[in-house]
Amino acid sequence: MKKGAIIGLDKDSKFARVSSTDLYVKPLWEQVLKEHSISLVDSPQNVPSGTKLVEIGEYDDLDVERLMSDSNYFACTYIYRKALIRKHYLGYTIERYISKNPTSALAKAFPTTYNIEVDYAEFLDDALDETYGLREELEEGRKTWILKPSMSDRGQGIRIFKTVDELQQIFEEFEEENESDIEDEEPSLEEEGGSGSHGIITSQLRHFVVQEYISRPLLLPAHGNRKFHIRTYVLCVGAIKVYVYKDMLALFSHVSYQQPEAEEDGGILSLVGQLTNTCLQGSVRYPGTVHRFWNLEYDEDKKQKIFDDICEITGELFKAATSVDRINFQPLPNAYEIYGLDFLVNGDDNSVSILEVNAYPDFKQTGDDLNNVILNLFRSTYNLAIKGFYGDDNLDDDDRSRLVLEQDLSGGW
Repeated sequence: MKKGAIIGLDKDSKFARVSSTDLYVKPLWEQVLKEHSISLVDSPQNVPSGTKLVEIGEYDDLDVERLMSDSNYFACTYIYRKALIRKHYLGYTIERYISKNPTSALAKAFPTTYNIEVDYAEFLDDALDETYGLREELEEGRKTWILKPSMSDRGQGIRIFKTVDELQQIFEEFEEENESDIEDEEPSLEEEGGSGSHGIITSQLRHFVVQEYISRPLLLPAHGNRKFHIRTYVLCVGAIKVYVYKDMLALFSHVSYQQPEAEEDGGILSLVGQLTNTCLQGSVRYPGTVHRFWNLEYDEDKKQKIFDDICEITGELFKAATSVDRINFQPLPNAYEIYGLDFLVNGDDNSVSILEVNAYPDFKQTGDDLNNVILNLFRSTYNLAIKGFYGDDNLDDDDRSRLVLEQDLSGGW
């Protein structure tokens, strides 16, 4: 039967629509579904009424109304999850949770974080008056801090600084970049925050998080003493089971790490060697920037401890989301979602810190050479999420992922 054809009323058939336009993701998902003899359709109208349909696509292209009302529709996203995926909400969620659960693994796994709102550079001083704890830290000048726009991704708008004056200069430069974009009718890709850019766009210039910078990350001599973070894929199923996918990635900077230092002409601290987002390399993929975590040349017992810590932290994180901010994280029984969580390992004691949570993670940063990592992630997702939706009781034990949280929230809030 041809893909997209009008299908007869075959109630025994299993239907799926891969509406994603991501040329890295789409063929991998289609391969997994074909392995299980799933009938692929181009339109929901090609599916018999009352038949179950799985849809895999971008958030804006999914039928949200149907997701909320039709138990025969199973989609690849929750609707409300900004408690985790927006940086200032994430900080609030964790802060509230550890205030009630001080012995939680999250208490030591999230760097000191402050939320600030700045509309224009001239109002930074007022924002710091409202966040007096941050002002005191900056005036002491003993720590390095990282600034992140709350709603940006792929490393856009990230800056490193130590003092109030440096932070002021950062916001002034943001305004200069925005004014330049307005004057140019056709801004370049880099000015729009595209490939190779650390810039941000005007609409992101309000909510920011300021986070204590981990300036002594774990460095591995066998990998050129380059800074890296761990990308961990986390699968949430229904309402709710949370799984950590074991085949994690280590994403490296393409140059050796050095302690943050100011540029030669003074001013803002240099980002060279500090950022590990592979998307910042643009169309260039430097060799050795993406590795399987378990293939790193590092002590096996220490790698296992890191993975165990990541699992514990992840379980606590999603428990926080389901208990602290129920309005902004609402699991649905007929949905699943894959998140990309970023962790950093501290070089002093091998402790693990959670940095951020990404919805619709950029799978293609894995690259073609390691696309089997993502293929097996999707296979694991089929076994743990989609297979049960189709009513297949013969669920496989999937040793590619570890269950870290199970709660029954299907009855609502």
